[in-house]
Amino acid sequence: MKLLQKPYTHNQYVAFVEECNSDGKIRIEVHDGNAYGMYDYEVFENGEVIDLRNTPEYQAEQSAMEKQMQTEQLQSQLAEIDQKRIRAVCEPDGVRDDGTTWLEYYNSQAAAIRAQLNNL
Repeated sequence: MKLLQKPYTHNQYVAFVEECNSDGKIRIEVHDGNAYGMYDYEVFENGEVIDLRNTPEYQAEQSAMEKQMQTEQLQSQLAEIDQKRIRAVCEPDGVRDDGTTWLEYYNSQAAAIRAQLNNL
């Protein structure tokens, strides 16, 4: 949290806002004339800033966001492998150095990614 206590000038406020915007994850709230630069896990209640990082609700929200990001990343990888599998079906003569076909190789990769998706 960043704090700009009153009294402050317009120029000081503008500089404070610019500083908070440069960090990218800080929002500005004004309470009782003081300007607070707070992160998403901070709230202003009863005259004080409260850190929500240790609350079960915040942790559950963060966990859900991480799970969503992992799911999207795995789905993107699966889409790339699916394109490679299509090519492997169209060119069935391709054999890898280990003796398996490219289709078998991509199928095994797709199965591994689907298993990871199911475990999320």
